[in-house]
Amino acid sequence: MEFKYIGKNISRPDAVPKVTGRAVYLDDLRLPDMLHAAILRPEYAHAKILSIETAEAEACQGVVKVVTGAGCTIRYGDNIKDLTPMAVEKVRYIGEPVAAVIADTPQHARAALAKLKVEYEPLTVYTDARDAMEDGALLIHQQNGDYWHLPTLEPVPGTNIADYYHLRKGDVEAGFAQADVVVEGEFLYPFGSSAALETHGAIVWFKRDQTIEAWSSSICPFIIREDLAHAYGLPVADVRVHIPEIGGCFGYKSDITVEQTVAYIASFVPGHPVKWVASRREDFTSTLIGHGIRTHMKLGATQEGKFVALKTTIYHSTGAYADTGVNITIGATHNSTGPYEIPHCDLEGYCVYTNTPPVGAYRGYGHQESQLATERLVDMLARKLGMSPFELREKNYLGAGSVTALGERLWKTNGDIRQCVAQVRDALFSTELLPEDEDHYYGRGFAALMKSPKGAPFSTKGCYLKMNVDGSVSINMGGVEVGQGLRTVVKQVTAEALQIPPAKIRVYSEIDTQFSPYEWQTIGSMFTMQGGRAIIRAADKIIATLKKTAAQVLRCDEDFLEYDGEYVFLRSDPGVRVPITQLARGYMYANGMTIGELAQATADARLPRYSGPDMETGQGNMGVTYTFGAQGCQLRISKRTGKIFIEHFASSFDVGQVINPQQIRGQVVGGVLMAIGATLYEQLEIDAEGRVLNPHFFQYHIPTLKEAPRQTVEFVETPSAIGPFGARALGEHPVIGVAPAILNAIYDAVGIEFHEIPITPQKMKAALAAKEEQVQ
Repeated sequence: MEFKYIGKNISRPDAVPKVTGRAVYLDDLRLPDMLHAAILRPEYAHAKILSIETAEAEACQGVVKVVTGAGCTIRYGDNIKDLTPMAVEKVRYIGEPVAAVIADTPQHARAALAKLKVEYEPLTVYTDARDAMEDGALLIHQQNGDYWHLPTLEPVPGTNIADYYHLRKGDVEAGFAQADVVVEGEFLYPFGSSAALETHGAIVWFKRDQTIEAWSSSICPFIIREDLAHAYGLPVADVRVHIPEIGGCFGYKSDITVEQTVAYIASFVPGHPVKWVASRREDFTSTLIGHGIRTHMKLGATQEGKFVALKTTIYHSTGAYADTGVNITIGATHNSTGPYEIPHCDLEGYCVYTNTPPVGAYRGYGHQESQLATERLVDMLARKLGMSPFELREKNYLGAGSVTALGERLWKTNGDIRQCVAQVRDALFSTELLPEDEDHYYGRGFAALMKSPKGAPFSTKGCYLKMNVDGSVSINMGGVEVGQGLRTVVKQVTAEALQIPPAKIRVYSEIDTQFSPYEWQTIGSMFTMQGGRAIIRAADKIIATLKKTAAQVLRCDEDFLEYDGEYVFLRSDPGVRVPITQLARGYMYANGMTIGELAQATADARLPRYSGPDMETGQGNMGVTYTFGAQGCQLRISKRTGKIFIEHFASSFDVGQVINPQQIRGQVVGGVLMAIGATLYEQLEIDAEGRVLNPHFFQYHIPTLKEAPRQTVEFVETPSAIGPFGARALGEHPVIGVAPAILNAIYDAVGIEFHEIPITPQKMKAALAAKEEQVQ
């Protein structure tokens, strides 16, 4: 298809305020009579609270109130109501809120924290799911199984298993009986942090009129609104939530994170807004972290290379509370097949309580963690079969007519992974690899990938579109801009749908639940697909309204009329026309008589036929739409230091339709660099006592520009049947294949199998030394 505005580069609507420092973030906000909170964290990761002495803190300068969890009865959570806003009777992780000081300044609040005295009785600490699952393990939640939870979840009472998910396709035992070759291994994607530039924060104001107003650095204002209303017994209409500019997310600002805690604190000082912004340490220890997924996988194939059976077991150390982690476990489990059709699957996922910070969304949402195992085993299987890794994969890719592990049949409109593979092979594998030299080893690795979105009941995207009297357009939505370029997509899709220049479209810059259309959350790489579809639906309604009014003016039937962004005209005689500027708010005759309707519309869109899993088989319409891709890397390894240098990284994704070439390339380049960090540097180190050892950027190293490799980025455009103008999801996908591509390249370079990341220089050097000893 030929498009006028889609597939073109336009400037970001928010570029100027952000680069000039004029954008307003949560910490920039100042409200009348505002107070500030500081929160006490425990010295133990698991302990009973015996007593809290507050008198000395209450006497400190500027202190208005000291708050504890004593008597708190609030329970919240969208999937499992296992959360409390402040610790009640015991603490379950090192960053849990124990008490809070409310004061006139942040400095006074923090100073008074040191005067709080808490007596604890330490309890056994579990930082790994396998230990917490052992028979006789101390229960982190005595009430596990009694908490309200979604009917599709299956907690195991009397254990630390918050949910058990089991997916079955075919007969896995029969499948392995057909296998001539089997490979098996266990792989770890450790704890990490989304580590956005802006930390978490919130302001909550219990007003004198019995309403609540809140501001948050979150991507789920409507969930916050509903949760606060439920917690405090208010109509949802009496809670108002604002989202200012967000300084990065990468997943961990989804769901409820800090808002209920700040609200609980603020409820003790009605009439005053209370503000809390996380320090970098608190952002690492006291909000949400990512990963903690251990994947045990067994893959069987025939001698000809056809996959016949897959057995996966996911052990997810989901942290002290499972509400935000349970769907990651499920996603990691059912997507562990990767981009392959496997007739017999037995996939299990254990979401397990541990005494670590709660795990929440991290870019990729379970896919990169389990597909690390898939793509490593496929390479191992290829070597065992004496077959090219590309040839082996080619025999098993999902495509039109394939059936996924979830039981969903794929069509041509789901994309073409083979074209993606061809582009990566051409970019990276078409020339000779440098031979080992005096200083370095060289290697190349490949990984194929698949991602489905994260859906949910009522996960709709709303849109309000208004055409103004001069033909310009104002658009309001609930999707949160976190740096991904969402507003650019909104502008370009609106321009194409209404056939008007992007310069005439004004995109919203703030979200306010009082005025913004409903949006569940801006997660799961779903906004372009669902939000874009909502825009088209609203635009179609506006065009229909313009035609309806024009039909009265031109005295003809509506179906004889056409619209081109400037006029509504008669198809058979285009010279008979009415400018849209005369139709946008109805049409006025010379005598002042007005007819017609305002050219404005609302619409929404969700994934068609999305459902939760069947409780018997674990299958269901949980994927609906898929994006396929391929990634590869070329690297060198220093013999002296063990440092790994990524020299060239190539990616290709079937995105259906590129909306903005420059922006989509930035998504891929940034995602790849983020995943290189996870593969080579980043790990949130947690000791046996549950203490986070590196909660700051000095020791939690994220990659910088100097570590950015050369990147080749390509796209395939097989139009989607769901997304706007054929576009498909992409936001999270660039992180998925990076780790296995790098680990496969490391094996290619030095013949060492790594089963967990990150591969630091120290780890690489030790592995090279161990290999040298074996040779000797």
